[in-house]
Amino acid sequence: MKEKRLSPSLHRLLPKEGTMARLLIAFVAMLASVQMAWAQGNYDYTIPEDWSQACITDIGVVVSDVELYLREDLQTHKVDTMVLFAEPEIIWRSENTNVYDSISVDHAMKPRRNVRKKVLQDDGRYQWGNLDSGKFIDFHYYVYRYEYPSVDADGNTVMLSAIAACPTPNGASKVNNIIIGTHVTITSDNQRPSAQINNFGRDDWGMLMSLAAGPKFILNDKAQAVLIGAQAATGIAGVACLLIPGVGLFLSAVAITANIITDIYAIDQMNKAWGYHDYNNNLVILPDYEGYGLTKDRAHPYLYQELTARQCIDATRHGRYLYEHDALLNYLRHPIRSDFRCISMGYSQGGSVAMACHRFVEQNNLVKELHFVGSACGDGPYDPMATLMYYIKNDFDNKLLSMPVVLPLIIKGMLDTNPYMKDHKAEDYFTEHFLSTGIMDWLNDKQLSTDAIGMKFAELYDAGTHSDIFTKVKVKITLDGKEKEVEVGRTKLRDIMNEKCFAYFKKIYEDNKDTFTSAAGIPLPQQRGVYEDLHLALASNDMTSGWNPSHTIKLFHSKGDTVVPYVNAQRAKNALGSKVSLEDAPNKLDHVDSGLDFFRGDSDVLDVALSRILSTRMNEYVNVLCDKKW
Repeated sequence: MKEKRLSPSLHRLLPKEGTMARLLIAFVAMLASVQMAWAQGNYDYTIPEDWSQACITDIGVVVSDVELYLREDLQTHKVDTMVLFAEPEIIWRSENTNVYDSISVDHAMKPRRNVRKKVLQDDGRYQWGNLDSGKFIDFHYYVYRYEYPSVDADGNTVMLSAIAACPTPNGASKVNNIIIGTHVTITSDNQRPSAQINNFGRDDWGMLMSLAAGPKFILNDKAQAVLIGAQAATGIAGVACLLIPGVGLFLSAVAITANIITDIYAIDQMNKAWGYHDYNNNLVILPDYEGYGLTKDRAHPYLYQELTARQCIDATRHGRYLYEHDALLNYLRHPIRSDFRCISMGYSQGGSVAMACHRFVEQNNLVKELHFVGSACGDGPYDPMATLMYYIKNDFDNKLLSMPVVLPLIIKGMLDTNPYMKDHKAEDYFTEHFLSTGIMDWLNDKQLSTDAIGMKFAELYDAGTHSDIFTKVKVKITLDGKEKEVEVGRTKLRDIMNEKCFAYFKKIYEDNKDTFTSAAGIPLPQQRGVYEDLHLALASNDMTSGWNPSHTIKLFHSKGDTVVPYVNAQRAKNALGSKVSLEDAPNKLDHVDSGLDFFRGDSDVLDVALSRILSTRMNEYVNVLCDKKW
């Protein structure tokens, strides 16, 4: 069946100028558009009859590695044993490795172990010697990359890329649920879920992937015996990095002490306690989004909520079909439980996309097919206009934008794909001086991460070319798996937005500053224009109006978030009704750090109490949402 195009959008019927009759038509169309379920026009969504366009492009096994080392203190020359649980890494079939054979996978891991060992040796604090007898390998879960058909902003068919994670062949008897994992804002193509990046512990897609893991701990009998022996012989209290696939928790630094973990009884009890919960053994779908992966040469429609939701649902349906039918997955396949549940989950941009998927499923009669039961949404920009009002307020208070790349990313996405914005350009909204940084080229090229762009801003400050608009601040980021302190450039909104644009939105803030957090929101403009069109484009992606969810939405948001402010959660909670619950992030961290709370829970990773280890918010969301009677 030929893919149907987008329904005609009222946006394209609105004239910019002309006769009084045209203005009247525009005004009537504007009033009508306010009542639309999606301000950008509903997709005419049909169930695919031909699944043959979707195809698997690679299969990989996600490996966890356990190693034992001798550690010699260079000052005291005391030697003890160190247990290192490395972060998982992907071995791909395309690397000429038999990913189904443990010996082949173990051989493929050897060069990576050598690199890891050299890093430890170069650290300078200890001398390390490898104990070959203490080397272990186990399968954690499998992944497969695939391509699938969807539509772009013009309604034309486009092939997109995604990755899915599934349980190991002997790690489960069935797949319990389907998780639609929606990733955070990225600006570099190599940050996409399907890229071969081994930073599972911190990247959101890595944590979401862990929901595919089986119920058993990675520690085999030999590893347990070695750990207990090491404890008894050396009194080890070193730091270990534990991977617990059944819980889906990656602990980067857990102190191994006499009363935890190394006790076989404790491990067995944890296995028993966690072996039967529904959040284990899931099929996890992680779309790259248009503009990344297979479509990296296309524009990314940032915050075009309806379009991204459509593409993510297409990824889910095709990913499920491939899992159930493609011969390449015969060895991996488990039956999907007849009463499975489906939820969407994500943080930041992923939080808003998760909510958009929720809305799309309900409004396109897909609830029954997908067994959809709800969404878990963390710190998402559900109301872009309210977010901009927060930025205006901060500017009045002489505060800096904590992530200056966000606003040009939003406006670029709308210039590329939003029907209101297609006749405008970046110069209509930003100062020429700010654009001379190269920001739009960086976003087009998709080579730099958001952190790297922040560091570029700091370099421009140092060079003196843009010291009038940027201020340098020190922040902690994770690079190559290590936390480092770097300098990034920050700026005020008025220093990057051009004067007329700033004045337009400043007036809106002054007129509505006492009401925009309520369900009423901010009135739409009654005419077209450069700044009015940006206003309309932002409002057209407001997830807090135009629908009433019939399934559970669990919101999580930090009051300390200065990138995606708390007002977004307030608006969603106030406007969307009784199906929505809001959990305030207990630690009130800023945007990036609060994301770890959303996935892992608010316990300190150095707190080794078992009760804290087992309390992970991501798994709790899956357990609560999927524990409903069908």
